[in-house]
Amino acid sequence: MRELLGAGVGRIPSAPLPLVNPVAQWAKRAESGLRVTWLGHSTLLIELDGVRVLTDPVWGVRASPLPFAGPKRFHPPPAPLSALPPLDAVIVSHDHYDHLDRPTIRALAKTRVPFITSLGVGARFERWRVPAKRVTELDWWETTEVKGITITAGPAQHFSGRGLKDRNTTLWSSFHLRGPKHSFSWRRHGADIGV
Repeated sequence: MRELLGAGVGRIPSAPLPLVNPVAQWAKRAESGLRVTWLGHSTLLIELDGVRVLTDPVWGVRASPLPFAGPKRFHPPPAPLSALPPLDAVIVSHDHYDHLDRPTIRALAKTRVPFITSLGVGARFERWRVPAKRVTELDWWETTEVKGITITAGPAQHFSGRGLKDRNTTLWSSFHLRGPKHSFSWRRHGADIGV
């Protein structure tokens, strides 16, 4: 029961995780045309053929509807949200708290960046005052394009929901990005990089 509830061995690092501040790297474009910066859990900054895409952005302290309870970050984000380079798109794979953080989305909405997400999740963005015209919802195998990069939603083994009554009422997706020279795919908690 202790393992199930999250207090078991191996779930919390025994020492601080090493962090590298990526801000200096972001000052210049990736030489190869492909660079991925891991910012915690499923938050990635993907730089692919000149386009910058942020995935599942969570800068909050807890993945929870409550500020005082729920899973807490092991460390602060390696860089503040305000230090991100200009973004071309934000992708949100599904609506779990550890992938969709309201304060982070509200902050990013002020930058006018477009949001791409799974079918049904856009309604939550609209409730958070993100204009509907800036949100693209994709069903599995549907695509959209951002500055020459094709973004495709695909199946993933998972589920969705943020409360007791909304389980699986929205979709969850893996995503594939294909540019002129590079491609990148990621699932809920993993990635495949291609050239």
